[in-house]
Amino acid sequence: RPLRFRPPAPERKPNRSVTVTSTSSTTPKSCGISNTMEEADKLSSFATAEKDAMNGKPPPLIITKATDFLREATSTDRSLLSSLATLVIKSIEFQVSLMLSFVKFPPWLIHICLSFVMDPYRTMRRGRRYLISKVVELCELGLNDDKLVLETVRRLALGLLWAVHVVIVLFAMLVSAFMISGFVLTLLAHEPLVVKESLSFDYTKNNPEAYVPITPVNSPNQRTEVSVSMTLPESEYNRNLGMFQVRVEFLSENGQVLATSRRPCMLRFRTEPIRLVRTFLKIAPLVSGYVSETQTLKVKLKGFSEKDVVSTACVKVMIEQRAEFRGGAGVPEIYEASLLLESELPFLKRMIWNWRRTLFVWISMCLFVTELVFVRCLIIPRAGQRT
Repeated sequence: RPLRFRPPAPERKPNRSVTVTSTSSTTPKSCGISNTMEEADKLSSFATAEKDAMNGKPPPLIITKATDFLREATSTDRSLLSSLATLVIKSIEFQVSLMLSFVKFPPWLIHICLSFVMDPYRTMRRGRRYLISKVVELCELGLNDDKLVLETVRRLALGLLWAVHVVIVLFAMLVSAFMISGFVLTLLAHEPLVVKESLSFDYTKNNPEAYVPITPVNSPNQRTEVSVSMTLPESEYNRNLGMFQVRVEFLSENGQVLATSRRPCMLRFRTEPIRLVRTFLKIAPLVSGYVSETQTLKVKLKGFSEKDVVSTACVKVMIEQRAEFRGGAGVPEIYEASLLLESELPFLKRMIWNWRRTLFVWISMCLFVTELVFVRCLIIPRAGQRT
């Protein structure tokens, strides 16, 4: 049958038979009637749209726009939910991978360091192959036709490789310079003999004495300095005692006196007002026990030198009273005492020992610069290697 054109039927407008007009206010009855009319209009419009769809007529424009809006809102909600779910999954995956990388990194770093220590050239070759494989992967991703990008990537890879090589070589040279400098200083610098012992005086004797055994490690004719430190209470007996004497003797294994030295000492004098003022200012520490009323005397004795024939085996420290006192009298009260024995090195060795840290740094830097001059071929790449 031939197709005949039928003009579209005019849209039927719903008849609104009830109109409410009021100048002052609307009554509940009129509101109910208007709501009923609006619902009837909606039902009639939907019924008309269904009849038109059954007759093959296109739906009205309002219904089409509403349907499109609902579809767009539904698709937007679905895309938003899917993007949020994807973002959460990716964040969880990133956190898990980060934790695994933190766990794997220390063993991997230890393995690389041990491999470099055991076989540095093999480790460098492996690093080079790794960089080349990365460049090949970039080429397979679609950079075959772009020669400029490939050349840039190649230059960056070679530059990174040479930078790592230079850092490794410089670090090895610096470590070797430090090691050689330390070895040289161990041969040149000699530590002086230092012996520090506490003294326990025997007060059963007329002259209290104490013995300190030492090991004969000094070289012949080497001078030794002895320091005796004594802590005395500021008691009335010690203040009135006045002068007394400290005697030090170097003894051999047979008890023979090799060297002896004496030095007088006494408490520092303080007048009564000064002592009272100091006590008043320090009353809180004195009462709490942090400070005590004591004085520390340091007696230094020099000039001892060990002979070639007999070596020193023991040091004897003795406290002697003045001549006006009888035996056993005129001895001070002592809280504690100690002996410090230091050997005096020759001038050159003493300078080396006192400046050993500075010499260590200077020797290390000189060796490092010397290595740079003679081993520059390993650091600066040649033109042939670049091509």
